[in-house]
Amino acid sequence: MNRKAPLTILTDESMYLKEAIEKELPGTKHALCIWLIAARFPSWFDAVLGERYNSWRNEFDRLYNMESTMEFDLGWSDMMNSYGLHGNGHIASLFASRTLWALPYLRGQFFAGLLASPETSKSISVFIQRFSSAQTRLAHFIEQVSL
Repeated sequence: MNRKAPLTILTDESMYLKEAIEKELPGTKHALCIWLIAARFPSWFDAVLGERYNSWRNEFDRLYNMESTMEFDLGWSDMMNSYGLHGNGHIASLFASRTLWALPYLRGQFFAGLLASPETSKSISVFIQRFSSAQTRLAHFIEQVSL
């Protein structure tokens, strides 16, 4: 990458990656991969919502693609009320971290179209796993993929 830091990096919710990016690449925008987050939804919400899970998921997807942060926040509040999700730890955590994954909060950042497609995110994840392991240092990983 010619000693240039990437403009953005999509990761999972690992605090270690978050800290490493902040330390080693302070000018890089860190965002969370929605595909990795959404993959956990069935285990988080299926039992809580039951038959309403698919309806909730459609509402979540609609909110994710909102144009403005105000619309997103208002819609989130309505969703919480409609589905009785107040007090749910997962939903609270999602909302608290929305600036890292929700499309309205990430507009204007360069992601090469990766935010909109779960399939693209999954294929990128498979590609990255070829170059990394738990012991891979971030700087070494960047050197490997930039060759």
